Amino acid sequence: MSNLLDLPAPLPHAGFDADAFDAAFAAQRQLAAAGAYDASNDALERLLANCPETELRRRADVLTLLAHQYPRQGRLTASARSATQALGLAEKLDDDLLRADALTSQAYVYGQLLMGSEALQSGMRALAVARRAGDSVREAWALNRVAIAYSSLENPAQACASAEQALEIASSTGSAEVLFSCHNNLAYFWLRRVEEAVALGDEIARVQAVSSARRTAQQATELARRSGSPFQVAVSLSNLVNALLAGDALDAALPLLNEFGHLAHDHGYRTLAVEADAQRAIFLRLKGEPLQAARILEALLNATTEPPPKLRRLLMRSLYETHKACGQHREALSWLEELVALDRQITRDNLVLQTEVLLIREQVAQAQARADSAAADARRERARAAHLESEQQRLREHAMALDRAAHEDVLTGLHNRRHAEFALPLLVEGARVAGQVISVAALDVDHFKRINDTHGHAIGDAVLQQLAQLLRHRLRSADLLARIGGEEFLAVLVGIAPQQAAEICERLRLAVAEHDWAATASGLVVRISVGIAGGVPPLAAGTLQNRADHALYAAKRGGRNRVHVD
Repeated sequence: MSNLLDLPAPLPHAGFDADAFDAAFAAQRQLAAAGAYDASNDALERLLANCPETELRRRADVLTLLAHQYPRQGRLTASARSATQALGLAEKLDDDLLRADALTSQAYVYGQLLMGSEALQSGMRALAVARRAGDSVREAWALNRVAIAYSSLENPAQACASAEQALEIASSTGSAEVLFSCHNNLAYFWLRRVEEAVALGDEIARVQAVSSARRTAQQATELARRSGSPFQVAVSLSNLVNALLAGDALDAALPLLNEFGHLAHDHGYRTLAVEADAQRAIFLRLKGEPLQAARILEALLNATTEPPPKLRRLLMRSLYETHKACGQHREALSWLEELVALDRQITRDNLVLQTEVLLIREQVAQAQARADSAAADARRERARAAHLESEQQRLREHAMALDRAAHEDVLTGLHNRRHAEFALPLLVEGARVAGQVISVAALDVDHFKRINDTHGHAIGDAVLQQLAQLLRHRLRSADLLARIGGEEFLAVLVGIAPQQAAEICERLRLAVAEHDWAATASGLVVRISVGIAGGVPPLAAGTLQNRADHALYAAKRGGRNRVHVD
C-alpha cells in the first residue's frame, strides 16, 4: 500500500514560535479560500511537520483544514487520515467545535468513497455535536454533509431535503463559504434528480428538477463571483452549464461553457478542465454535430494524462449516447461494453479505497491507544478500553439502525413505516435536547374502503398518490412525512406546538376537501381525519404516536372530516 498517504514525520524542535505558526496558518487558510489548494496544502503539511506533538490544538486545527481541503486535490484517503487524526485530538481536548469539524470532513470523504452508512453516521454525529455547541455554521456544514451521505445512498430526494434545511440555517449565519457550498451541492442533488426522473420516464419531475437545478446553480454562481474565488466560480459554472444543457437552453449555456472552460484551463483545474471539454462535446451533440462531439470525447479519453475514473465514465457514456444518436449502433454497443467494464473497475477500486480508509482508521486508533497507554495505569487503561468498546458498540448499533433506515414508499414517494419508526425517536430526542416543542399528526382517509369498493383499487391508489402530493406541498421539507399503512399517514412537525399544528392540518384538511377529485373519478369525494399530539418537553416517541392515534380515533368518532388535538 502506498506511503504517499502519510504526512511528513515531525522534525526535532529547538524552539517553537507560536505567533509565527498562527500567522502562517491564517495565511494558508486565506490562500485556500482563493482556490489555491495545491500551494496551501503543501504549506500546511510543512507546518504540521514542524509543529510539536505537545501542541495538540494547533495540530488539530491543521489536520482539520487539511481534511477539508484534500478532496479538492482528489486525495480522499489522505483526507480520511487527517480527519480521523483530528477527531482523536478533539477527543483528547474534549473540544466540541473540533469534533464537529473533524466529523464533518469525515462524513464528506466517506460520501465520496460511497461509504454511505459511515458517511451518514459521521454526519449525524457532527450535527448532534454542532447543535450541542450551539454553532449554526457548523450545524449547516453538518447537514450539508448529511445530504452528501444521502446522495451516496442513492436517495437524491432526501439529499435535497437535507441540503435545503442546511441552506435555511446557513442563510442566517453570514458565512459565505457554507452558503455557497449549500447552494452548489443543492444544485448537484437536483441534477441527480433530473437523471432519476429521466430513468423513470417522469417528464413532469424532470422539468421541475431541471428548473430547481438551474435556479440553485445560478444562486451558487452569483455567490462564487462575489467571493473572488476562481475555483468556486468554476465549480458552480459546471453545475449551471449541466442544468442548462439538461433543459436544452443551449444559447444560454454557450457563453457560460466558454467561461467555465477558460477558468478551468487557465487555473490548472485539471479535472474541471476535462469536464468542461466533455460538456462542450455534449453541447455539440445537442446542436446536431455528433461526429465532432465524438472526436472531442475520444481525444479526451486518449489524452496523455488519463482522466480520473468518474470522468472517464462521463466520457464513455457521452460517447455511447453520441454514437447511438448517429445511428452507429455497433460503435454505441462497443462503448456501452467499455462503460460496463469501467463500472466494474470503479466498484473494485472503491472497495480497495474503502478498505484502506478502514485500515487508516484502525491505524490511527492504535497509535492513539499506544500514546494514551504511556500515561495511564492498568486500571485506567482497562476503563478506557471498556469505554471505547462501548462507544464502538453503540456506533455499530447506530450504523445498523441507519442501514435499516427508511426507504421510499413505492406508491406515494413518501417515507415508509420502517423509516418513520426509525426517525421518530431521533426527532423526539433531538427536540428534547434542544428544548423544542414537537407535534405528531396521524392522518387517515375517511371511508377509504368505500372508495376502493365503489371506484376500484386503481382509483384508490391514485387518491393516495394525490393526497401524498397535497401533504408534501403543504408541509416543510424538514418535517417527517410517511405513509405507515394502507390509507394511514404520519407527520412529525419539530418546533410546532399542537395548536399551531392543528391550524396547519386544518388548512390541509380543507385543501383535501376542496381538491378536484371528480377529475380523477366521477362522483369521487375524499375527506381526511387528523389526530394531533405533542408538547414540550416531548413525551416518548411511542407515547406521542399512540396519543396521536387516539386523537385520530376521536376525530373519527366525532363524525370524520375533522382535526382533533389530544
